[in-house]
Amino acid sequence: MAEEFTADRQEAAIVSRDLKSIRAALDGGKIGALDARTGSERVDEAVRTFFEESSDNRERMNQLLERAAGLLDALVEGTGRLDASLAGSLSTKTGGA
Repeated sequence: MAEEFTADRQEAAIVSRDLKSIRAALDGGKIGALDARTGSERVDEAVRTFFEESSDNRERMNQLLERAAGLLDALVEGTGRLDASLAGSLSTKTGGA
């Protein structure tokens, strides 16, 4: 059964880090705020309108990225603990009773 489930813990950690990086880049610390300065008032207004109307989607994407990164972090931590526990229970002790 063990061969049916595998997880590359290192790859999961890398993907989690990348998702957090994407989230930080998209957020920039300012989800919901934009200061458009293109030189054209019409273009600036269109960009601001688009940005404001897409705020729900950006917030949802932010939540999904956070959740995915958290799930990958839990996978890395959980499989590490499981591996350590299995290794400890299967190891043979020498010199004892």
